[in-house]
Amino acid sequence: MLIFYSLILLIVATIIANIFYTNFPSIPLTFYQIGCGLLLSLLPVFQNYSLEPEIFMLMVIAPLMFKDGQGTSGDHFRQSIRQISSLAIFLAVATAVIVGFMAHLLLPMVPLALCFAVAAIVTPTDSVAFKSLTKDVLLPEKISDALENESLFNDASGIVMFNLALASFVSGNFSFVNGLDRFLISFFGGLLIGGIVGSLFVKLQSALVNKSMDTSSVIVPFSIMTPIAIYLISEAFGCSGILAVVAAGIVYGTNQSRLKLTSTNVQLVTSATWGIISSLLNGVVFVLLGVTLPKVIKQILPYPNALIFHLVGDAVVIYLVMLIIRFGWVKLNIFHVSDHEISTKDAFLSAIGGVHGTITLAMALSIPLTSFGQAFPFRDQLIYIATIVILLSLIIPTIVLPMLLPKKMPEDQGEFQKYRTKMVDYAIAQVKQDPTVTMIDRNYVLDMLNSQKNHTGVDRKQIQKILAQTQQVTVQAVNDLASQGKIDKKIASRFSRRLATTPNNHVGFFVRFKYIAKYQLRRFKSRQRAQRFRQEKGSVPKKVQSKINGRRQVDRLIRQTMFDSVNAYLDSIETAENSASINYIRSSYNYRQARTTDNTDSDDLRNSLLIQSFQFEYTYVAEAFKAGEISRNLSDRLSESISTDQMAYMEQGTNSALLLA
Repeated sequence: MLIFYSLILLIVATIIANIFYTNFPSIPLTFYQIGCGLLLSLLPVFQNYSLEPEIFMLMVIAPLMFKDGQGTSGDHFRQSIRQISSLAIFLAVATAVIVGFMAHLLLPMVPLALCFAVAAIVTPTDSVAFKSLTKDVLLPEKISDALENESLFNDASGIVMFNLALASFVSGNFSFVNGLDRFLISFFGGLLIGGIVGSLFVKLQSALVNKSMDTSSVIVPFSIMTPIAIYLISEAFGCSGILAVVAAGIVYGTNQSRLKLTSTNVQLVTSATWGIISSLLNGVVFVLLGVTLPKVIKQILPYPNALIFHLVGDAVVIYLVMLIIRFGWVKLNIFHVSDHEISTKDAFLSAIGGVHGTITLAMALSIPLTSFGQAFPFRDQLIYIATIVILLSLIIPTIVLPMLLPKKMPEDQGEFQKYRTKMVDYAIAQVKQDPTVTMIDRNYVLDMLNSQKNHTGVDRKQIQKILAQTQQVTVQAVNDLASQGKIDKKIASRFSRRLATTPNNHVGFFVRFKYIAKYQLRRFKSRQRAQRFRQEKGSVPKKVQSKINGRRQVDRLIRQTMFDSVNAYLDSIETAENSASINYIRSSYNYRQARTTDNTDSDDLRNSLLIQSFQFEYTYVAEAFKAGEISRNLSDRLSESISTDQMAYMEQGTNSALLLA
């Protein structure tokens, strides 16, 4: 029960931090989360709380890294391999080596192996924290992308080097060749295992879909357990579990088209579940940091004040040295990552963007409590230095970045709506080009897509005018059937006169009443005749039934021809100015046609077409961003709006289909 209460309190603290940030957004969300964690540390349940590094990596970091990996484009990843290698491998190793020697100079009493351990601890960067710190400033996209790619992979570099340093200290000797072998095996082995196992999991999920086992109770738990299973498999082979889940996430991201074969409801539930999990885990990460800080400080308090201030100074020096290394590495363009010269400002932003977070703290806390039956030497001091570095990396950017970068202006709603309309029009055009889709299903989806444009109203006069034109089109369509010999001319004449009874034709009341009366009287006599036959002879004679069936067939032909002609006409006159009115009229005709159409497979067809339509919208956003027409922020907003509409409209579509059935 204690674990349950702790988990609930962590989630509640995360929610409270989000509430505070919503009302007071001037302070980064990360600091609210750390503050809520500090308050939690006052509760008895968290008085002796200890962060278990393995559990933290497995249950928190692995799912988050898997989710981030899924959001990485395969093409973007391939284009950024050189940059990722430079920052996440070579820069990480160079930083650990230089900082390790520097730490040994600052703390000569600490063995060199432990100095390398603390250097490895402060190497990993945290993109989640950095995004929170830069939420209100305009950071260049190339820098943001580079920092995000670095944080995905340098965690593993830091963890591997940390384990090597600890092993060297415990064994008392260090072999560079053996250390390099272990590093390469752990790093690239993790990527290889993640890629292979991730591909197997994709195939397994596809097999479940093909066997119609893609229910929420199967796919959602399967998706959640995937990163945990891959992490454990990789660690069992002595490779990096973190890199394995990142690689698996990238594999999942590049196989989205195959995974989208999953039923719509399951896709929505899975997406919503991962959204909630990701949001909560991101918050819990920094709440845990706040919970752990008091214990770190409490353990160092018994030491002399002079030593405490000395450790603070050492941490400041280590942080500054890391800034200088990162700045020089980017500015000098090591490995020619960029084809053009990098400005001093961009290099400094890349340096200060090396924010450290809970992975750093988790590694620090994973230093063993004992060694050879005695307390592990310098454990509290090393953890304290790592904690100060974390806080400096969070506080300095919060102060400096607003001075260097322009503040984000409120989003231009007009620009968003402009490209949202273009996005919807693109999807509509793609749907119209599909010849395999029935007109009634097509119109249903077009109606759903058009509602994304948020039309505030329709022009009634414009609607009346277009309706009058469509009625002329239907009359002409019926007359064409008669001239082609497909229906009797009397029937065509009767249908043409019936159209005069609709409210859209400007005919007199008595004329309209006369046609309505004749039509209703004819229907009444037909029903009476059929009923009399049934009462007298028990059934309708075959000759009469054949005549009735023939009339029904002709009626269906006329209705379908009228429906097709109206839709072809509406498509031909549709413009941006009359789109709302056209959609209103098209939906009206579609509703009337649906009442006379019996198609039990319609729901599935419409849902499939709607999923495809939303995919068209995603494609438009991706291509517009790639072409430089829209910013990353606008791209994210449009993608988020598609996801929201997908969740809302699929449910609405199911209900509408039931009403139309």
